[in-house]
Amino acid sequence: MLSFELKPASDLEVPEELEIWLDQEGLLTLQSGLEFLAKGETEHIHLMAKSWGGNMLDDIPQSKTGISIKHVKILFRHQGA
Repeated sequence: MLSFELKPASDLEVPEELEIWLDQEGLLTLQSGLEFLAKGETEHIHLMAKSWGGNMLDDIPQSKTGISIKHVKILFRHQGA
């Protein structure tokens, strides 16, 4: 399980907090993607929910108030860029 969720603000403004929920399998998925970036094999990775054609992120939020994010793109910025 790997879920990125926005935490709603109490005053109904745009959420400013992100919660990452994961279990052991989700931790390994995230770790594997970050290692792929660290090795320089790519400059970005995509994590997507099944509803977006992926299989890494959960579609259903883990929190009762969380807003599930369906696509996370992690970009590696090289020094000096």
